[in-house]
Amino acid sequence: MSAEASRVDLSNCDREPIHIPGLIQPHGALLALDAEQRVLHASANLADWLGGAAPALGDRLAPHHFEASDTVHALLAQAQALPAVTSRPAARHAVVTLAGRTFDLLVHRQQALVIAEFEQRRLGAPPQYLGPTLLEANQHFRSQTSVQGLLEAAVQVLRTIIGFDRVMAYRFRADDSGDIVAEDRHPELDPYLSWRFPASDIPAQARRLYTDNLMRLIADVNAAPVALRSLPPDDAPLDLSHAVLRSVSPIHIEYLQNIGVRASMSLSIVRDGRLWGMLACHHRQPMQLSYPVRSACAVLTELLAAHLQAHTVAEQAAQATAHQRLRGALLDRLPQASSPAAVLRELAPELGRLFRADAVLVAGPSGVQVWGDVPAPLSVELTAWLRTQSGDEGGLVVTTALGTAAPQLAPVLAGWCGLMAIRYDSGVPGKLALLRREQIEHVHWGHPPQRDVPVGPLGPRLTPPGSFQLWRETVRGTALAWTEMERAALRELGADLRRFVADRVAEMHRHRVAVAAMLRQGEASTAPLTGDDTSHVDRLLRQVMDLSLLQQGRLSMASAPVALDQLLKERVDAARQRHQGISVFFDSERAGLPATRVRGDAVRLAQLFDSLLDNAVQHGTAGESIVVQLNRGEAGEALAEFSNVSPPLAPQTVQKLFRPDLSAVIGDDARAGLGFGLYIARAIAQGHGGDLAYSHDDPFVTLTVRLPLMPA
Repeated sequence: MSAEASRVDLSNCDREPIHIPGLIQPHGALLALDAEQRVLHASANLADWLGGAAPALGDRLAPHHFEASDTVHALLAQAQALPAVTSRPAARHAVVTLAGRTFDLLVHRQQALVIAEFEQRRLGAPPQYLGPTLLEANQHFRSQTSVQGLLEAAVQVLRTIIGFDRVMAYRFRADDSGDIVAEDRHPELDPYLSWRFPASDIPAQARRLYTDNLMRLIADVNAAPVALRSLPPDDAPLDLSHAVLRSVSPIHIEYLQNIGVRASMSLSIVRDGRLWGMLACHHRQPMQLSYPVRSACAVLTELLAAHLQAHTVAEQAAQATAHQRLRGALLDRLPQASSPAAVLRELAPELGRLFRADAVLVAGPSGVQVWGDVPAPLSVELTAWLRTQSGDEGGLVVTTALGTAAPQLAPVLAGWCGLMAIRYDSGVPGKLALLRREQIEHVHWGHPPQRDVPVGPLGPRLTPPGSFQLWRETVRGTALAWTEMERAALRELGADLRRFVADRVAEMHRHRVAVAAMLRQGEASTAPLTGDDTSHVDRLLRQVMDLSLLQQGRLSMASAPVALDQLLKERVDAARQRHQGISVFFDSERAGLPATRVRGDAVRLAQLFDSLLDNAVQHGTAGESIVVQLNRGEAGEALAEFSNVSPPLAPQTVQKLFRPDLSAVIGDDARAGLGFGLYIARAIAQGHGGDLAYSHDDPFVTLTVRLPLMPA
């Protein structure tokens, strides 16, 4: 391989074969034996470290090698018997003395080869007994109540053990960029806390090695590496993926030199097979830690990972319980509700809290309901855009940058960037959308993510201060990312709703067939239902019967004194029970009515008021109160007004507001209602000598019932 082809710079460092560098760090020696115990690879310094007792390249291992040390020969034999695995192979360790030097001997099997590494112990380094320290650290971890607390505790304990100038905890994001979230440092050093580093700082091949090797030491950044020699004619490079002496990428060496680091150690935090985070250690002087000390640090990191997992599992369990409660509340309310959209509107505040959404939008056949400060133009255009989106297999549409996903919405977004939406009704444009506001983020990068790099005699290189210098960026146009649990929970919610809608359609079809048969046989009852103890389907069936009776002129009305204020109060209380979570303000004193009695049918009037209350709940803005007032009109009649916050209806809609929509009865769709509730309500009002009218006085839509009062 030519020098030009093997040169590593920023243009190709993401493809650098760092697992086969052909070099090792110089504070030890390495050899590799094949199945016949021949030395196929050896570092150039093997004889320098081990003396004449070391086997030469091509030698078959003999009893006199390694000064006939039983420990060395036994360890090599044990490694030969180990299974050939490619991920985290088991290593054998012993402390041996050869050629008057003390070594940490590490032996592992790499595919068909046995690799032995002789890492010299630092002269004069006292033994460290870290069992009590690890026990104390584990107890300290147990006392933490958050992930952040665990990471802060970890950096403090680790720096106490190893004495490095700086210990940092990285936490990686979904895009593989990393934030320094905890730090313990020498007071002379500048803080790096809260800095972020782009994903490109750890290329894919380095990320794989960090995942497979939980511990990595660079003892002296400036030390010249030692070459590996191979037995001819086999010049295949030796795979050093799991070798502790593996040399360091020149890009990484230059990176560390630029920030004044002479020794470095990293400890990987791996969760579910993925590099979740890292403990990074920097020192301003060379530092060689013995293998037992490094192993204790790796154990500390494993303990940390276990506690992190426990915290995550507990948080996920709590969230799962909360989501199950929400699903239970949804399924409990659906059978009595006028439509799924009505239930979603009632539960909008809880949906927003649980999914960490700033607004909830419910789009159904009768319009759009919004909980939160979403501009009307956005709710309209967003609903239209959602109709064109099929989402994933579960119907889920997700984005954290709505302006990028739907550029046509950019003029009306007004700071709304996050969206997670699900289809809840396959037959109509039924969508539930959760919205999040823009999260303006001021990122402190360790260096610009896309940086200009000067070109020198060795090609594009990292040079001070380009490789480590605070660089501030303001990130706009994105929202907080939706978690996988939030996505799964909304998919389940959508599936529940779609199953319910399908069941209701089938049930309504069966009942309509039965009612049609009854009407043909003249069996429709003329007695109205009370509305308190009947299901939604029963109420809809009563509307079918009432429509038939109206067309036949047989809708009966009783005649008796009725106290409107008392009846309205009862119906408002019943509506609060029927629609949990709504706010209804009832005012019957503003006009000072001397009497509220009318002559009529209390059951039919209750049916009228229930219909208007349900209508206000279904079509009002989520989170806004419904206002019910009882006043005296100019002609001395009683005026019962039902107001909800809503945009005005289109003129063509107002013209059809009190007309029956017979297509809902004779067609195939029966999802939200039957389309003639207000027609029947107006007929009841007119049957009492009064009327029902629509008006809009911003921001309220009001339906007013006018009824003649009985003489005082």
